[in-house]
Amino acid sequence: MTSIEAHERTIGQLFSDSFSFEIPSYQRPYAWEKEQADELLTDLIYAMENSKTSGGMCFLGSIVLIKQPSAPLSKVVDGQQRLTTLTILLSVLRDLTENDEARLSRRNYVFQRANPDNGTEERYRLTLRPKDQPFFSNHIQLPDATNKLPDPSTLTGSHARIIENARHFRTTLSTIPEDRRNALIAFIIQHCFVVAVAVPTPEAARRIFTVLNARGLDLTPTDILKADLLERGAPSQEISLADRWEAVEQRIGRDKMVELFGHIRMMFERDKPRISLEKGFKEFVLPFNEDAERFISNILEPISDAIALLSSNQSVKQRYGVKAATALRSLERIDNKDWLAPALLLMWKAGDDAAHVSKVLCDLERVAYFLFTTRADVNARIRRFASVMNEIDMPAGQTISAVGLALSRVEQTEFIKALDGSLYTKTRVCKPVLFRLDERLSTGGASYDEQASIEHVLPQTVSSGSEWANLFPDEAERILWTHRIANLVLLTRRINAKASNWDFEQKKINYFATEDGTSPFVVTQGVLRAETWSPEYLKTRQAYLISTLADIWELDGNDPDRVQIDASSAGFTSAAEEATWREDVRTALVQLGGQAHLEEIYRAVNLLREKGGRSVPASFRSLVRKNLEENSSDSEAFSGLDLFALKIKGSGVWSIKSRDA
Repeated sequence: MTSIEAHERTIGQLFSDSFSFEIPSYQRPYAWEKEQADELLTDLIYAMENSKTSGGMCFLGSIVLIKQPSAPLSKVVDGQQRLTTLTILLSVLRDLTENDEARLSRRNYVFQRANPDNGTEERYRLTLRPKDQPFFSNHIQLPDATNKLPDPSTLTGSHARIIENARHFRTTLSTIPEDRRNALIAFIIQHCFVVAVAVPTPEAARRIFTVLNARGLDLTPTDILKADLLERGAPSQEISLADRWEAVEQRIGRDKMVELFGHIRMMFERDKPRISLEKGFKEFVLPFNEDAERFISNILEPISDAIALLSSNQSVKQRYGVKAATALRSLERIDNKDWLAPALLLMWKAGDDAAHVSKVLCDLERVAYFLFTTRADVNARIRRFASVMNEIDMPAGQTISAVGLALSRVEQTEFIKALDGSLYTKTRVCKPVLFRLDERLSTGGASYDEQASIEHVLPQTVSSGSEWANLFPDEAERILWTHRIANLVLLTRRINAKASNWDFEQKKINYFATEDGTSPFVVTQGVLRAETWSPEYLKTRQAYLISTLADIWELDGNDPDRVQIDASSAGFTSAAEEATWREDVRTALVQLGGQAHLEEIYRAVNLLREKGGRSVPASFRSLVRKNLEENSSDSEAFSGLDLFALKIKGSGVWSIKSRDA
């Protein structure tokens, strides 16, 4: 039976020859911020100065150590933050000490001198992880180190936290008289206590580690898995494996590390998780239980590369193309991440097959939005995405499920029905669908701010005798159209409750349009082109928008009554009009000598279209910008021909890239 020892110790007893604290490689970096460090110092000073209240002592909680009873080596399982912060505090107090003899004596709280008589070796009382210890010794533990602290703004991570807290302690304590600082040191050493819990084996420590995590302390399931992995690795590999693990964690972030392990588990389990991550991961991700180095090399690092790549839409575009990047951007707007495990599995297994990755990402978006718009529950989503993963990488002994990336005719009909209904009433669904629709109408080049709002053209509440009541006299018909996609627009401003009831023309000009009479959203530009807002016009607009969504996700729906609607009749720019605008912009630039500022291009295009008898809508400026950006590889909106070049980003100066294009 494993023995557990728990003893109350003063700080003086802890920072002595009886203990040699070592932070294992698997521990997370030092993370206490100034607020927490200040709270510790404030508590110590209060306890010292208010003995009637504090009882003349201060209890600092418990620490958990892997320690043999007869040896000082103490690996810290829990208590790293307090021990490190106390070392910083004692180092600052040491360096602020004015008396030379006392200053020399106080070095003993931080550094153990060698003593051949009793066999002790020189060492620091606390040794941080190998990655942090050289910095910690140079800037904190060495004598006089805290007298010349670096600028924390030049540092990151644990190094920045260490220096920020040291600076805070110096700033606070340097205003205190020497005799009061002396009293504080004596109080810390003699009257501050912790309970030191010592267990002799890593296995017992991991059990305590798990219990602490279950009680809500600042430990994550991946911390527990990391400890397990490093304990099973060869001793010679521990530092290297810990560094590689931490490099992944720093690259994607601590929170995303837990998310990543959840997705890796799902790739292997392919079922609804029913036990905790730290238990389920070891049960289902069998390579984790085998060679530690191979797990990091073959699974953790490549899949973390994939999740890092997916976090950069520009990188996805460069590697897999515009369609893949558009599909991914659309997937990220969904209110769940169930699609991410199949996407990561795809990128892990497909390698450099860009065409295959692009095709599957587009199909994955289609399935995900079907589940999203029809509000499938989490169990249905898990089952479906498990089938998708079986298509991407079939486990041995299984056969491909009947459902996966493909949508049946029934599902396509159900999908279209959900899109064609009162979409606004579907919580969290409407905005992602509107963004995706607007993206397609702008040929994929637009970018979207999640702060954009959705507004109804026909207001949700109609006053009797108003223009809206006359346009929609049938209440049932008005209710039918209020929340459907044809009646919705995107705005970059806050919704104005008063404006919602304005007459159509006033609302269109003074609410939906920006200062230059345009809108950055194509779905809103379509409203600006409308002469009136009636049930007949909404029917045409709805048919066109649903047809566009069906085209995005390749939906048939088996609807024999669905007819193709011309873009211009629904208030949008047709393909022929798009080509005309592109040519007008190019011609205007030629006339301007091949290079000009946006304002000059606007004027030239305006004149060119007036002379040619072509329309110049209120939104013509946005159409000019749209054509420049979508036909320039210099722009993130690039999705057409590479005709134009942006001279300097933000300058507004454009030129013709190739006169022969």
